[in-house]
Amino acid sequence: MGTNFQKRNSFNLKFIALLSTVRWKNILVTVLAQYVSFLFAFNTKDALWNSLNEINVHLIIAATAFILAGGYIINNFYDLEKDLINRPHRTRFQNLISDAFKLKFYFLLNIIGLLIAFIASWRIFIFFLIYGFLLWFYSHKLSKIVFVRELTACFLTVLAFFSLALYYKMITMSFIMYGASLFFILFARELYKDIIWLKGDVINGYESLASTRGVHFSKLLFQIILISSIIIDMFFNLYMPKTELLIIMAIIGILKIGLIFLIRMNIKPIHRITQLLILFYIIGIIWL
Repeated sequence: MGTNFQKRNSFNLKFIALLSTVRWKNILVTVLAQYVSFLFAFNTKDALWNSLNEINVHLIIAATAFILAGGYIINNFYDLEKDLINRPHRTRFQNLISDAFKLKFYFLLNIIGLLIAFIASWRIFIFFLIYGFLLWFYSHKLSKIVFVRELTACFLTVLAFFSLALYYKMITMSFIMYGASLFFILFARELYKDIIWLKGDVINGYESLASTRGVHFSKLLFQIILISSIIIDMFFNLYMPKTELLIIMAIIGILKIGLIFLIRMNIKPIHRITQLLILFYIIGIIWL
């Protein structure tokens, strides 16, 4: 009885550790954003219920989830030593899963994701084949190159949303401007991560903007990026003068201004505020 309970408890802990490794919350946010995009930005049918019958869209979103999960696992594999310093408790918990299992699961996730993508469309299959390779190449090589690391991480995050745009062949100017604005927020978040993870980067010899140019420079660049994103938002509002969207962009603008001041005063709430910003960006998709 006791042995069975211990085995079941061990399995449950490893399963939770595996979910933490694939960053299921990030994947859930991406899936949510894709469904919002599908139903509101790309939807060409009158009834939302009829739109849900498009099997290929569900396959594309599922493929995104599997490929992203694989990307997070391989990133966890390569960043193990750095994460042990920056996030020791979470990383030790994730290490309940062996490296050998992580690699096998990484390949399994990518195979499943590519098979699903192939069923949806050969163009989508090529997209995810390239995307999966880029996720691996980022973790293996690009994550160690200063500035390239931050830019590539943001690019790959935004790129995940373009699978639906590719399927619908609807890469419009409003979509590009909205994506560019989101890109700047993600870039600012990467700079923030460089600042709070400075210790782990220095000890493991990882070069980042914070470790090579200093924290002061990183904070200044953080502010410049947010100001640039606000300028993009102003042009976007002129291009898409919808009342509901203007309200969402006004809220986003207020949060960005708050971040510009917070980075100098106290960086602790910044992570939560960037998460809130991303949530508002997802809501804004409804009126694109």
